[in-house]
Amino acid sequence: MKISIKSFTISSIILLLLIGSCKSGSVRGGQENFVVAQIDSLLEHKNFFAARKLYQQNFQNLSEFEKLKAGVFLDYAFNRSDSSAYKSEILFSRFKDRLRDSMEYEIKALAHINHSREYEYKKAKESLQQLLANYDSFISEEEKKDLQNTLIIWKALQDQPKQRVVKNDRLELPLFIDKASLKNLTVTSGDVKENFIFDTGANISTISETTAEKFGVKVLSGSFEVDAITGNKINSQIGIAPRLEIGPVIIYNAVCLIFPDDALSISQLDYQINGILGFPVLEALDEIQITRDNILIVPVEQTHSREGNLAIDFLTPLLFLKDNQGAGVYTFDISATESMLYDTYFKKHRAELENAAEVDYSFGGAGGVTTKKGLYTSFSPIVNGRAIKLDQVIVLKEAVTPNNYFYGNIGQDLIDKFEKMIINFDKMFLSFE
Repeated sequence: MKISIKSFTISSIILLLLIGSCKSGSVRGGQENFVVAQIDSLLEHKNFFAARKLYQQNFQNLSEFEKLKAGVFLDYAFNRSDSSAYKSEILFSRFKDRLRDSMEYEIKALAHINHSREYEYKKAKESLQQLLANYDSFISEEEKKDLQNTLIIWKALQDQPKQRVVKNDRLELPLFIDKASLKNLTVTSGDVKENFIFDTGANISTISETTAEKFGVKVLSGSFEVDAITGNKINSQIGIAPRLEIGPVIIYNAVCLIFPDDALSISQLDYQINGILGFPVLEALDEIQITRDNILIVPVEQTHSREGNLAIDFLTPLLFLKDNQGAGVYTFDISATESMLYDTYFKKHRAELENAAEVDYSFGGAGGVTTKKGLYTSFSPIVNGRAIKLDQVIVLKEAVTPNNYFYGNIGQDLIDKFEKMIINFDKMFLSFE
């Protein structure tokens, strides 16, 4: 039997196309699984910046389920709480059968944080109660204690009004350095005036019992324990400051922790902290600028930037920085006089650091001082396209907290290399001029 070459060729092409199509689908499915696994791993290690980049690069090839699943965490990290909560609702209404129990828990664990960022304290309480009741097997004893402490806060706040900010004009006020080398500004309420520490590293605003009484802070029911840097526990209460004025800016209903006076004192310096303006208040200003000569500016119109190098983990601001050895995620704290690199940085750079002389390094905060083993090194992060060298930065060899994924904390020694720092919590960027 004679076979037509033309017939054979057409049949072969059809067959090859079918085989190619199957292979292509298999590869795409495998590629998606690989990308999804990478994104999941980056999110687990709180590298939200690398996860976002991979997510954006592969967005068109991800299924709706995977877009939503990753989007919940990315929106949470980049201060889009409403969007994170909305995507979570869609996931549970349409794809619940595809969510592993552990993933259900991780998504549910974000709910009370998203609600709290929107000052929806009752919803935060209810979602945290559900988390503790339904996902007990995924929560360690230490985590459970922390969540139960947090639940006390949401219960206390559940019937309280939302925080709100009124900007009557451009704010431009001097920050001054106190005897502990911390930046302070003057906060008023009516005729009452006190100096508060200005601290992006504080998860929540804090006030001493004496200052709380002066400012008419409403003390709410319930007390709870706060971990000090020493590992000790400080018994605290939660309060609502009805009105705090910073120049032309007024903050209504600011949540604050109320500490005993002695927990906010440093006896060696004869130093008493009156209050600390923490992240929730500063974030509500949308954008803050700090000049080298310590002028705080809150502009009426926000700055534009394409940086996108800022994220949030619960109430802790995170900064993405590159250096000559790669890139990493750092916390940053404008009240810290010096930058500090953590044991995670030491482990990554062990080969070039392990022969350096070891020192005992003491540092502290509210509640006392702790000492860790460390060493000094130079550190050259890349900012505005050029390496900025810090000659003597401490690298800790011991962990400060368990399960820490961040490389260090950026302080004033880097900030002071520039004329101005701009932090925008709306568009999520930090830039230097």
